[in-house]
Amino acid sequence: MSALFDRRPAVDASVEASAASAVAAGRDIGQAITAPGAVGMHVENATLLSPDACPPAADVACPAGLFHLPTRAALFVGRHPELALLDEALAAPGQALVHAMHGLGGIGKSTLAARWASGRVGKNLPVWWITADSRESVDAGLARLAAALCPSLVTLLAQEQLAEWARQWLASHSDWLLVLDNVSHPADVDSLLSQATSGRFLITSRRSTGWQGIAERIELDVLTNEEAVDLFDQIRGGAEPVDVAALCTELGCLPLAVAQAAAYCAQTHCTPREYLDDLAAYPADMYAATDEGGDSERTIARIWHLTLDRLADDPLAVRLLLMLGWYAPEVIPRFLFASLGKPPAVRGALGRLAAHSMITLYDDTLSVHRLVQAVSRTPADGDDHRHTAAVESARESAVRTLAAAIPEDPYDPSAWSTMRLLLPHVEALIEHAGPDTDTETMARLLAWTADQLIFTGPGLAPKAVALLERAEAARIRLFGAESAETLETRAALADALYRADDHERAVPLAERVLADCVRALGDDHAATLTARLRLARMLRPARGNERAAALLEDVVARRARVLGEHHPRTFQARKLLVLNASGHLSHPDAHSAMDLLDKLFEECRTALGADHPVTLSIQGERLMLAPGVHLMKNGLGELFEKFGFYDSAAPSPDVMPDMVAAVKALGPSGTRNMLGSATYSEEAERYAAACERVYGREHPRTLTARITLAGAYAFVGQGGNLSEAVDQVVSDASRMLGTDDSIVATFRGLRDMLKQFPLFQTNLPGGLEELAARARQMEPPSSPGSVASTAEDIEPVLTYFESLRESALNGTLKRSDMAEMLNRAMQTLVELAPDSLKLPLEAPPESTEDENP
Repeated sequence: MSALFDRRPAVDASVEASAASAVAAGRDIGQAITAPGAVGMHVENATLLSPDACPPAADVACPAGLFHLPTRAALFVGRHPELALLDEALAAPGQALVHAMHGLGGIGKSTLAARWASGRVGKNLPVWWITADSRESVDAGLARLAAALCPSLVTLLAQEQLAEWARQWLASHSDWLLVLDNVSHPADVDSLLSQATSGRFLITSRRSTGWQGIAERIELDVLTNEEAVDLFDQIRGGAEPVDVAALCTELGCLPLAVAQAAAYCAQTHCTPREYLDDLAAYPADMYAATDEGGDSERTIARIWHLTLDRLADDPLAVRLLLMLGWYAPEVIPRFLFASLGKPPAVRGALGRLAAHSMITLYDDTLSVHRLVQAVSRTPADGDDHRHTAAVESARESAVRTLAAAIPEDPYDPSAWSTMRLLLPHVEALIEHAGPDTDTETMARLLAWTADQLIFTGPGLAPKAVALLERAEAARIRLFGAESAETLETRAALADALYRADDHERAVPLAERVLADCVRALGDDHAATLTARLRLARMLRPARGNERAAALLEDVVARRARVLGEHHPRTFQARKLLVLNASGHLSHPDAHSAMDLLDKLFEECRTALGADHPVTLSIQGERLMLAPGVHLMKNGLGELFEKFGFYDSAAPSPDVMPDMVAAVKALGPSGTRNMLGSATYSEEAERYAAACERVYGREHPRTLTARITLAGAYAFVGQGGNLSEAVDQVVSDASRMLGTDDSIVATFRGLRDMLKQFPLFQTNLPGGLEELAARARQMEPPSSPGSVASTAEDIEPVLTYFESLRESALNGTLKRSDMAEMLNRAMQTLVELAPDSLKLPLEAPPESTEDENP
C-alpha cells in the first residue's frame, strides 16, 4: 500500500486495554463494539478522487514523441547484419516480437541496442529503456514508464502498483518498443513478456541460454579488425595505422576494450605502441584503467569480476576459466578437462561459463575470447577469484591436463591427430608461462610435442628446436646435465637441428651426446641406442662413410638382443641399415639393396601386420627406391658408371653430348626395359589407400604416400593420373604444411610445368613408349649440332647441380637445396623443350618402332 493510502493513526503507548474484551481508546472513537469477534473501525479522514486522476491503462494514449534512452550511441561502427535483422523482423499475430541479444560483457550489446532503438524514435510509441539486471530493476523501470504515460499516477500509486499499471498498458497497446538491458536471468522478465500480445521487446544479456520459447536469439561477436581500427580512430585519431591494428588485435577487437584504450591514449597522449608495451609489462593495471570521467565499474576487469561473482557458488567453473587463460583461444578440446571431476560436474561448469558468455561451447571443443584469457591469467590484488595463488594453481592444472592427453604409444596413429589438437595450446602455454616455472611435467610435454613436430616434416623442425632447447634447460635444472632425461632431450635436439638444416650445430652435438650417453648410461641403454641411430642418420648421406654403417649395425644387434628381433624399433634400425647400403644407387649396390628391403618388408608384415606403421614405412621406402633401382639395373646405371657419375671426381659437362647419344642408342627395346610396369603404380595406389585408412587424410605419412603415388604415375607414364595426383598433393600439402613450405613450392612448380605439356597430362595406353613416339612425331630428330648446343645451354644449370652433388657427397645437402634443384630442373625443361611439344595433343601417330626415341 502506498503512503498516500496508509493513513492509520499513530499508536499511543500510554493507552492500554484493561481486560480481554475491553477497548482502549486514544483520541476520537468513531465506533466500538466490544463483543467477542466484533470489529472496531476508525476513519480519521478520507480523500475523494476524480476518475480522471487514475484512468484505466487501456484508455491512456502515449504522448507524442515519448522516449527514454541512456544514449543515442553516436560512436558506433559495424553491426550491419544485426541491424538489418532487427529492421526486417516481423511479429507473429497475437504475440509481441522479442529478440534477445547475448554475448560477452563488453562486446557492445547495449551500444547496439541503443543505436537501433534511437532509430525507432517516432516510429514506435514509446521507445523506452529499462535497466533489467533484477526483478526489482524491471519493476522500477516499468513504474517510470507508467509515470511518463500518466503523470497523475505518481502521487496516487505505489511503485509495484505503477509497474502493474504499465504492464496493463503494454498489454492493451501496440507499436511500442521496450529495451530490457543487461538481463541477468530470463526468469526475471518472463512474466512481463508473457503478458504482452503486441509491441516489441529488445533484450540484452550475457546469458546465452534460457531463451528457448521466449525470444529469438541474436549472438553478438567481436568487431572485425577493420571495424575496431575505425572505432579507435573515431576516439583517438592520427595514430600509426599499423600500431592501431596491432593493438586492436591484442585486445581481441572487443568494442569496450578498444574504446577504453583509445580514450586512455587520447587523454594521456600515449601512442598505441606505448599502450601495447604497458599492457605487456603491467597487465593488471591496464585492464583496470579508464580515462578521467570514465566509469570505473565498466572496465574489462570489473565487468568480468561481476560475472565470476555470479559463478562463485561453483568453484569448478571459476577454476576452469582461469585454466583456459593458458591455452590458445580456439578449438580447445573438451576432453582435456575430464580429469577435473565427474562428467556431470564438468559439463555443468562448462555450461554455466557458456551461459554467461564467458566461453563458447561446441560438440567436442570450446573457445574463449583472448582478452578473457589475458585477464584470467593476470593476478589482481584484492580480487577473490584472481589472486596469485589461484592463477598459479590454474597454470599448473593447465600443464597437467595437457600432459595427461599425450598418447602413451608413440606408434599409435592417433598420436598425430592428438598432437594437431594440442600443439596450438602447448605453444600458447609456452608463450604465457616463463621457463622458470617449468616442471618435469612441462618438460615432458615440451619434448613429446617436439618429437611429433620432427615426425611431421622438416618445415616444423625450427619449432621443435625451440621446444627442445627449453625442455633441455628445464631438465638440466631438475635432474642434472647427464641424467637420462637430459641426454634423451639433447639427442632429440641434435636431430631437430639436423632436420632444420643446421648441420654445423647438429653433427658435433650428436657426437657429444653419444659419448655422454655411453659414459653415463652404458652401451645398451635405450637413450644410447637412440643417440647412436640418430648420429648414423646424419652421417649416412656422405658417400663412403663406413662409420654410419657400423653405428647402424651396432644398433640393430643391440636392439635385437635387448628388445627382440621383431620389435618395431629393431625393424626401424634394420630399415635404416638397408637404406644406408642403397643410399648412392650405384649399379652393383642397387639390386642387392632392393632385395634386402623386399625381404625386410615381408618379415615385418608377417611379424607386425600389413597395417603397422613400421611395415607401412618400409613399404613406402620400397616404392620410393624402386624407380631408381629399376633404372640402374636396366642400362642407365651402366651409362652413369661409364661416364663417371659415380666417381669421386665430378663428370665434365663435356660428356653430356656423348651421354645423350648413348641414351638415344639404347633404342626402343632398351628404353622399354627402363620403364616401370603398371603393377608398380597399382602397388603405390594400395599403399596410399592403406596410409589413409590407418593414419587418416590429414596425416603427414598419408601426404608422403600421395607424393609416392604421384612418382609412380610419372614412372609408368600415366600422365593423366599424374596431373590429378600432383593437384591433390598441392592441395593437401598447402592445407597441412602451409603455402610457403618447400614441398608445396616444388609440386606447384611441377603442376605448372605439366600444364605446359599436354602430352604429360594424358594416360596413354602405351605409357612412356607411346609418349616418346608422339613426341617424335611432333619434332624431327635432333642433329648432333643441336645436341651440343643444348649441352652448352644447360652448362650453367649443370654447374649448379654439381655444387649440390658435392654437398650430397660430404653430407651437407639441405632439403631446401633439393627443392631448389628440382624447381630449376623443371624450369630448364620448360625453357629448352621444343615449342611443338607444347601444342595441343593430336591423334596418335602411326608406329615409329624403327626410329630412335
